Amino acid sequence: MATGTVKWFNDAKGFGFITPDDG
Repeated sequence: MATGTVKWFNDAKGFGFITPDDG
């Protein structure tokens, strides 16, 4: 699983987007 800063996460749907620490 990727790690980084969470932009947003939809707990109801179980997915979201992150901003990778390396870019």
